[in-house]
Amino acid sequence: MIKFNKITYILQNTAMKFIEIEKNVKKEEWSMIDLHSHPHYEIYFLQKGSRTFFLSNALYKLTAPVMIIIPPHVLHKTEGGVFERCNINVSDNYLNDFQKHVLSENALSVIKLDSKQSSALTSVFNKLISVDKRKKFSENILNTLFSYAIFLISDLQKTTFEPNAAETQPVPPLILKIIDYLNTNFADKITLTNISKNFFISKGTLIYNFNKFLGCSPIDYLLNIRITRAKELLINTKKSVNEISELCGFSSANYFGLIFKQKENLSPLTYRKYQKAKL
Repeated sequence: MIKFNKITYILQNTAMKFIEIEKNVKKEEWSMIDLHSHPHYEIYFLQKGSRTFFLSNALYKLTAPVMIIIPPHVLHKTEGGVFERCNINVSDNYLNDFQKHVLSENALSVIKLDSKQSSALTSVFNKLISVDKRKKFSENILNTLFSYAIFLISDLQKTTFEPNAAETQPVPPLILKIIDYLNTNFADKITLTNISKNFFISKGTLIYNFNKFLGCSPIDYLLNIRITRAKELLINTKKSVNEISELCGFSSANYFGLIFKQKENLSPLTYRKYQKAKL
């Protein structure tokens, strides 16, 4: 059995802005089942342990203390053994210009922390988790603490780096090329057969490597990219379901709707309505 401790504080106001702070402690090996994305920023602070982290089109081996800023609509997944981490999930419309700048500047990079930086961030994250929303001025306290956390993160920019080969999992270069190809060409007609032919790799080897490093088949990965892009278009544009279906590489609007509902438990239009209500 996996033992865990999770504390969440959610703030919502009339504009449906939100911030959520959570802490997870896993006493045994734990992995996310699927790649996923979301329409908000995630500040991921690994305090203890190590994790394998798939982010966008790269796979990293992370050892605490370390932080990653995950922007909206980016596929990611973690797996590994015992660990402790804190997260802040925050909607784009909650952020002021400075906060948005700091998060966007540091997005998709690994930020290694020294003991002093880790201690300072742990202190402010713990204070955020302990805010009691039933008490007077709790919203003001939360906003102040979050602003201070962003200030601390802004001071870490000099330590931000792109991990080198020694810090990444040994994913075969060819598989990384295929991942990059799928991220770039997701709107094209792509099948397992033409991936195999284009990259001179057998279907069996291709499927084996995707399952090993990403936990899904190449076609499932492609569908995840397409759904992620579709969610972004549903939220940020007024394009019709037919248009979005075509732009994201689905063979028909009906097929798009079927796959979308399977993965999100909502139809595309219901998802759009639900997300727009938050803005």
